[in-house]
Amino acid sequence: MSTSRALSYNFSKKIKNVLRSERALAYLFLLPTLIMIFAFVIIPAIWGLWVSFTPLSLVGKYAMKYDFIGLKNYIKLISDADFYNSIKISFIFTILSALIGQAFLGLMLALVMREKAIKGKSIVAITVFLAWIIPEVVAGYMWGVFASREGMMNTLLALLGMPPRNWLYDLPLETIIIANIWRGTAFSMILFMAALEGIPHYIYEAAEIDGASWWQRFRYIILPMMAYVILVDFILITIWTFNVFTMIFVMTGGGPGNATELWTIFVYRRAFQPPYEVGYASAAANLMFLIVFLIILSYIYVSKKLRWYG
Repeated sequence: MSTSRALSYNFSKKIKNVLRSERALAYLFLLPTLIMIFAFVIIPAIWGLWVSFTPLSLVGKYAMKYDFIGLKNYIKLISDADFYNSIKISFIFTILSALIGQAFLGLMLALVMREKAIKGKSIVAITVFLAWIIPEVVAGYMWGVFASREGMMNTLLALLGMPPRNWLYDLPLETIIIANIWRGTAFSMILFMAALEGIPHYIYEAAEIDGASWWQRFRYIILPMMAYVILVDFILITIWTFNVFTMIFVMTGGGPGNATELWTIFVYRRAFQPPYEVGYASAAANLMFLIVFLIILSYIYVSKKLRWYG
């Protein structure tokens, strides 16, 4: 009896040692990632939070020596009309280009790609994917040329008898919304295509046998079973669209005036253009982070209140 107990004890001890070594090895593999996250995410975030309570500037007397000033930057933001304008433009841009544009168009394209009877689906998929993989700087210059007075957009509209116009000057916000829909729809389409493939075919067949119309299948089968995927898509494209900077800055620079000044461009202008107020720009960035975080929490709250199936 003692021998069997000893063998059992030795075996369990070896198992524990192996588990400990595997756990240590897993932590060792995670260590480089944790170091990178700490160095390039956590430390800059803490520094940005601290700087927002100071008058730090890139030039002048506050470039080298700056003191704690409390909530002065945040109080200044409350009375800054340009900051409110950037928030308004960012919300309009996000709602129209991401939540309505990219999500809706991505869902429609995913449904189209699922239909076997429709031809030319590969051409549509390639076109959408190309818009997604093009670098933002290149996409910005492309749209800058495309929407100019001598660009391809006016050439195509001239065939319909419409007069040319400078779209980035006459309709700047509408133009950047269309450009962002063009570039970001591919992600939503891919996500929804994967979700549609996960719905069992026998459910569609049973609905067809029962005489359900296309809208009824979409309303009572596809939409409920894709609810959480739609929520994930909303969360991701909201975060990404609120943080869009490069393509829009290349296209318009936030202009004309501040007609396309998203909050990211507002922060850039305040920090890296005169008067180079880094502390003030950090306060604006932190405040927008809080706003986006509250939006994401509202998505999650609404999803729990609704009756999702899947």
